Amino acid sequence: MPTPKAPLWHCDPHTQAKHELLRRYLEAWFPILLQGARARECVTYAEGFAGPGVYQAGEPGSPVVALQVFLRQRHFLDAGKRVNVVLVEDDATRLERLRKEVGDVTARYGGVPDSMSIEYYKGKCADTLLPALDAAGAMNTPIFAFLDSWGGPDIPLDIARAIAAVPSSEVFVTFGTRFLLQFGKAEAHQAAGDRAFGGTSWRKVRGLTSREKKSFLVSTYRESLNAAGFPYVLSFEMLDEGGHDLHLVYGTTSHKGLEKMKDAIWKVDPIRGVNYRDPRDPDQLLLEFSLDPDTRPLRRALLEELAKGERTLEQLKEFALLETVYRPPHVTPVVKHLLERGKIERDPARGQLSGDKVIRLASKETPEADALF
Repeated sequence: MPTPKAPLWHCDPHTQAKHELLRRYLEAWFPILLQGARARECVTYAEGFAGPGVYQAGEPGSPVVALQVFLRQRHFLDAGKRVNVVLVEDDATRLERLRKEVGDVTARYGGVPDSMSIEYYKGKCADTLLPALDAAGAMNTPIFAFLDSWGGPDIPLDIARAIAAVPSSEVFVTFGTRFLLQFGKAEAHQAAGDRAFGGTSWRKVRGLTSREKKSFLVSTYRESLNAAGFPYVLSFEMLDEGGHDLHLVYGTTSHKGLEKMKDAIWKVDPIRGVNYRDPRDPDQLLLEFSLDPDTRPLRRALLEELAKGERTLEQLKEFALLETVYRPPHVTPVVKHLLERGKIERDPARGQLSGDKVIRLASKETPEADALF
């Protein structure tokens, strides 16, 4: 998806959902890092594709959404904690509008606190973001970098690698599926692909079928972020009512951060007309993140995991957290369902289902057999 040429553009449903997800996550991220036994004195929020800060109908852009979160929790800043905001935008007209929108939102909250710095940089993310973070003195503070790239191959893995080297830092990357699929079509994309994936392993996509390509590239990109220094990587897709998709990948060094991002995902308002999909689900089922979600993909994933060997309930919860779009609380009812259907068994067979109970695939059961019942 090319970057729109107009100064402002329409805020589609999955953009609204994406911003709600960003807001909910930052509401957890900000206080976690600024209070408690391991609190930091300063954190940094950065965007590599900041945009104009507003949409055609007046909806706030992501930099404004983030600033609203920080300013609504101003008590941290008034208590001496600091936040750096680093905003990179390549288009001069949009950058000028962004300054105005940021000025308006900070004015509504009483101005920019002394303990907040907001720095603007004109340039391409690939060339400008890391020098901007360094100039802002941010490379020694936890960083949350939002890299909403409009689907282009313009986020070198070197950016993620440098941010991962800063303790307690995270990246949140978005791109369209076309970005993933285009790599299998032309040699002209080789250099860009090598930069984005941090190597040439993604090139194997050319030998795959159309059905296999996206899943392979998603897994390869996740592995690239792992290799860059993010041990925990979450990926999922947003799809609006028109079938337009947006792929999101979150990388963190924090187990707690992963839990909070999962919590934020499952709280995004389903009324916005956006569904979700786990890109690694072979059936590509759409999920509504509701109180009673469709757990068929989780059932299949747990059966496949148990096919590798025995697991405890706690290990299955950890697997769901790290390797699926589901949350640990979804696991227990699914395990109970599989037990009732005779798909799995526990040892010992009697007693309450608890975290340390060993669970295994039932004899004569395969992960593919009747997995989506």
